[in-house]
Amino acid sequence: MINFSKFWGTTNLINLALIPLSHIYNFFYLIYKILKKEKKLSIPVICIGNLTLGGAGKTPVTIKLRQMISKKFNNIFVLTRGYGGKLKGPKIVMENSKYTDVGDESIVHCTYGKTCVSKNKVLGAELCVFNRAKIILMDDGLQSIDIKKKLRIVVIDGQYEFGNNLLFPAGPLRQSIFSSYFNTDIAIIIGDFREEFVNSLRYKNIFFATKKINLKCKNKNLYAFSGLGNNLNFYNSLKKEKNYKIVKFKEYKDHHPYNNVEIESIISEAEKLNLQLVCTEKDYVKINKKFREKIYPIKMEIKFLDENKIYNKILQILAN
Repeated sequence: MINFSKFWGTTNLINLALIPLSHIYNFFYLIYKILKKEKKLSIPVICIGNLTLGGAGKTPVTIKLRQMISKKFNNIFVLTRGYGGKLKGPKIVMENSKYTDVGDESIVHCTYGKTCVSKNKVLGAELCVFNRAKIILMDDGLQSIDIKKKLRIVVIDGQYEFGNNLLFPAGPLRQSIFSSYFNTDIAIIIGDFREEFVNSLRYKNIFFATKKINLKCKNKNLYAFSGLGNNLNFYNSLKKEKNYKIVKFKEYKDHHPYNNVEIESIISEAEKLNLQLVCTEKDYVKINKKFREKIYPIKMEIKFLDENKIYNKILQILAN
């Protein structure tokens, strides 16, 4: 299985050769942080991000947090850049919005509540406030300097950790692990993890979560496909479902735009092998509606080991 973790998961001669470029990347990032100023809003902003390139589980965590804090707040908006969408925004995502305009993740968020997409986060946040938002959840943007964040949450894949711990392009890190300790309020580790790794972290508040798959197919033999930042994550989550068997798995690059020809080909192959086609919600929204009845969309749900504890901590930080 091809995955970015094969290159950035270990240290090799190519990684080492790229370290000078990592220093250049870090230098310009530090200059960016010094020169940019954050805009303070009249409402709190919670930013959910990660340290590594690729998928760590930001979107399902954002969906879960929206559901949790809805006990306390109403009119919650998710603000996202709308990666892959051609519209700059700011724009409120509607049920009939196209993923080619606003991005696939925005369409998924829209199914759970109010969502705004904007390449310029400040303009997007201002549109949320204009629409009487009481709180904003930013899906990604932990390293961006644009809006003043009341609460910063870093999501970590417990299995992948931080790869080889090197900065881009030698490694997957967007910023150094050490610097993240100073601008992170909560760390959420998803899935299996090593105690040595957790003990090495210096975050103030660390919480643990698992990914739960909502899968209820009659046919137990699966043909799964996905176009994620980390397809291996999806594959491993499916593999844990003991009542199902992954007979075939096909992966695509992150935010892959599925066309009718390749979907027809996948459906034809699955029917010949008598397999149930499954994919993630993020993939499903990009498939032509006429094919959707033949494909089962899998929801990746986040379950915290101690939901009350993280909920109370979030409220405590927001109240300060």
